[in-house]
Amino acid sequence: MRTRFLSVALTLGLGLTSVLLTLSAVSCADDIPVSPAPPPRMRPKQGDGVAAGHSLTLPFPRLGMWWPDPWEQPLTDIARYDWVILDNWASEFITPLKALNPDILLLNSTNACELSYDPDAGPEENAEVLAIPPEWFLTQVGTELTADVDATMTVFHVAAVTATDGVDIYELFVVSDTVLIEGESVLVEAVDPAAKTLTVRRGYVRPAAPHAAGTRIAAHITFWPNSWLLNLSTFCPTATVSPTIGPETWADYNARVAIDLLSNSLWDGILIDRSDPDESWLIGNSTARTIDPDQSNTLITDYAEFDAAWNEGLRHYEETIRNAVGPDPIIFVNWGMPNYDLLNGNNFEGFPMDDGTAYGVPWQEAVFGPTEGGSYFEWMEQARNPNLTMIETYEDDGGPDPTGSGEYENPCDDPDFVPNYRKMRFGLATALLNDGFFSYEINTNGHGSLCLLWFDEYDNEGQGRGYLGRPLGPAHRAMPPLSTPNLVGGGDFESQDDLEQWDLEADEEEGYSATLSLDSTTAASGTSSARIDVIQSQGTDWQVEFSFAPLEVISGTDYTLSFWAKADRERTISAYLQQNHWPWKEHLWFGASPLTTTWRFYEVSGSAVGNDPQAVLHFGLGETTGAVWLDGVRLQVGSRNIWRRDYIGGLALVNATRTTQTVPLGGTFQKISGTQAPEINDGSLVTQVVLPPLDGLIVLRPMEPRLYLPLLLRSE
Repeated sequence: MRTRFLSVALTLGLGLTSVLLTLSAVSCADDIPVSPAPPPRMRPKQGDGVAAGHSLTLPFPRLGMWWPDPWEQPLTDIARYDWVILDNWASEFITPLKALNPDILLLNSTNACELSYDPDAGPEENAEVLAIPPEWFLTQVGTELTADVDATMTVFHVAAVTATDGVDIYELFVVSDTVLIEGESVLVEAVDPAAKTLTVRRGYVRPAAPHAAGTRIAAHITFWPNSWLLNLSTFCPTATVSPTIGPETWADYNARVAIDLLSNSLWDGILIDRSDPDESWLIGNSTARTIDPDQSNTLITDYAEFDAAWNEGLRHYEETIRNAVGPDPIIFVNWGMPNYDLLNGNNFEGFPMDDGTAYGVPWQEAVFGPTEGGSYFEWMEQARNPNLTMIETYEDDGGPDPTGSGEYENPCDDPDFVPNYRKMRFGLATALLNDGFFSYEINTNGHGSLCLLWFDEYDNEGQGRGYLGRPLGPAHRAMPPLSTPNLVGGGDFESQDDLEQWDLEADEEEGYSATLSLDSTTAASGTSSARIDVIQSQGTDWQVEFSFAPLEVISGTDYTLSFWAKADRERTISAYLQQNHWPWKEHLWFGASPLTTTWRFYEVSGSAVGNDPQAVLHFGLGETTGAVWLDGVRLQVGSRNIWRRDYIGGLALVNATRTTQTVPLGGTFQKISGTQAPEINDGSLVTQVVLPPLDGLIVLRPMEPRLYLPLLLRSE
């Protein structure tokens, strides 16, 4: 005779006849939503969710990390993340990290358009940048030597030290510029405009050599300290590094570098840093005063053609890598161009910033779109699987001085350092509105190597990773419609009187024309709508404006614009609050909304800058020709930029407004019982929460207590 004891969950039901009975005791009111609590560590089996073309099955929160220091930091700390960026020097740590966490994804890394150097090191340490042909560097507009120099002379006579387009004067050289002259680089120590001479330090990283009169000389471009820009655009001249390969551009050569970095099959993929499009942003944000895309010493002030050539070169570079490595390796980019078909996600570096924006792009636009570079939601929807799209928030938004040393004072070295928990929660909860990853780091200068910050919200204060489990649905607004008055008149467009409260202006001198009419054949609500026909366009939205004025705008106040719209073709419409007179200062940019051929409702919010009792609301329509219909236009004080996403184990809330919000939860939830910010994560049961501006919160679903009783089974 054998006897077995089984632990069986018993529930008191209508009868006790079934073998498996569950006894469940809920300690909360009947209307409290309860779900089975996830196990402490909801992790997939080894290899789950990492196959090419398949979405990840990891539970939430999902965490990534840039460039930790495996030589100094415990590997057990690094292995806690779902994926980690290293570099080729750290390949020795692939095996031990995967032994600690078989599911971790490890990425090698490269840079699309920058090479670093060490001005205090020798040729061996600078071998990579020394090997680059001068034709591949992206330089500023230059000039020519007017006299020969040998390898030791420190005064260069040049044809010009400035350039002009007839309106503005551009300095070709300034003190501290590094300057390219054939295969040599020099450091500018003085500029004499009258004598047209440069006093330089010779052989700065790249070795000194003689140069003849007539030789081109131009300043390098530096964005990151102690690095130089390379020309990824299709304007890049060709040069030969390998006789076997022959003439090639920087994009071709650098693609071969990335392909080689992935030749070690232990890497799961690669990060391409500095993979951003439209590189003319360097003007004013680096050492660049000008850009000379083809090294012709031709001054240009309209960089549209260069940006297009850069984007074409960037696409070619990424496509070359993808074609060579095949569909399986992960290719991940940082603020990348939306080449969704080639890439396994994008990194939203430094977002949200202290002001809640993405380098000036409003939170709502950066998260939901549309944006030219792709929003968080657009990247999540369209990038290749597995999709590693991540929001990477910084404690310190600041970046290094391009002309500085690149040194950074690490706040983690201060024993009294306390992270900005609010900012971390805001970033993490924003990431949880979709299926992406999150990282909180100190600064772009050092990333994870500065310190690996770990928060109560990452693992429910030590209860285990993946405690939220899987999402129960998409993100949605957590607040009811606004009840504040509509600040615009006639926005329902039910009569000609309504329509006449609005104005339509087209810049006819610049080739724009448009007409306005009341259309009683279509409406989103009521019986009619406003129809704007853009007949002529030259491509700029604000040169055809449909407007309402006057409006009082108060600085720091949240405003919500809502409207119904459609068009006769897919297009965008922009909206903004602005001064109604020179200098036309913009008070609030609501962003561009994508229109379709069917009526859709739009709601956008933002915080105004500047007080103005006579402001104007504009819809910008001049980007393209065609018909646009508008209806139900509302402008109200307040914002519903409070978002919620429900998970099996809890929910994430985001308050992206500038005011404190009381958010009802629709049931009882429990706050995390934490130690880092106990005033927030106090373990209490709540039916509503108070969210400060630009903050986020995770709350847990109450656990469903279960009583486990032994059941005696006998077998003869």
